[in-house]
Amino acid sequence: MCALVIVMAAAALGQAAESGAMRASKPAVKTEIVATIEGQLAAFRGGEIERAYAYATSRFQIRMPIRQFAQSVRLGYPEIWTNERAEFGLARDDGRRATLTARIFAKDGRSAAYDYVLVREDDFWRIAGVLRHEAKDGSRM
Repeated sequence: MCALVIVMAAAALGQAAESGAMRASKPAVKTEIVATIEGQLAAFRGGEIERAYAYATSRFQIRMPIRQFAQSVRLGYPEIWTNERAEFGLARDDGRRATLTARIFAKDGRSAAYDYVLVREDDFWRIAGVLRHEAKDGSRM
């Protein structure tokens, strides 16, 4: 199941990179992008899996049922599942797609960097994929 999430995230990152026209996001756009990610992280903190799932794109939801989503995040993205806070890097977008790297801090003190890919859908930014920057033991990949 984690492999499916990784494949979907890698595909989303590849599509974002192919667009080539991504530039640093304007402050208002970055605020919207961060709000989407923060919303999903807050939902995980509150144990609200359905709400966390709602931040994913409709295409992601079609490919991955909510039970599989919950299990994949719990097992493959432990810092996200047990997140306490996040720090956000540079956001880039082309108006339709966006990327942002975030360092997610778990309740147990661990942290990892994740690349987020978002898509503008129904006038909101939705999460299309997330890919871990670092191995689970904290070493660089």
